[in-house]
Amino acid sequence: MIPAGMTAYLQTLDIAINKPFKDNLLMEINDYTENRMEKNQRGNFVKSKLQEVVTWVKNSWEKITDSCIANALWASYLDKKYSFKDSAIAKHERFGPLILKEMESQEIHQEIQELGCYDDVPEDDDMIVIE
Repeated sequence: MIPAGMTAYLQTLDIAINKPFKDNLLMEINDYTENRMEKNQRGNFVKSKLQEVVTWVKNSWEKITDSCIANALWASYLDKKYSFKDSAIAKHERFGPLILKEMESQEIHQEIQELGCYDDVPEDDDMIVIE
């Protein structure tokens, strides 16, 4: 059961994180069944080993980037009553600093892009870097 008033927050996360994860997992399963699934002597398919299933989940989750999660969390708080930085997620002991750092990094990157400082640097300069 979803607590009252939380649908707008949780639905965004479901769409932005769970759906891509499930799509990635389905691709892993399809790849396994089409290319690596084993048959026994009678020609019946052999049950997948637990380690194989864990690998599917691991690979699927690794395709979900930190910025994807940060963007999903950010989007779920846009136009809401409170700032994301005031949210329980942003204040979470473990995840809060990671998410806020990623968001700040993206903001800084965007500001640098908007400055246009590198417009006068030729693409094929002959600069040599000595380490």
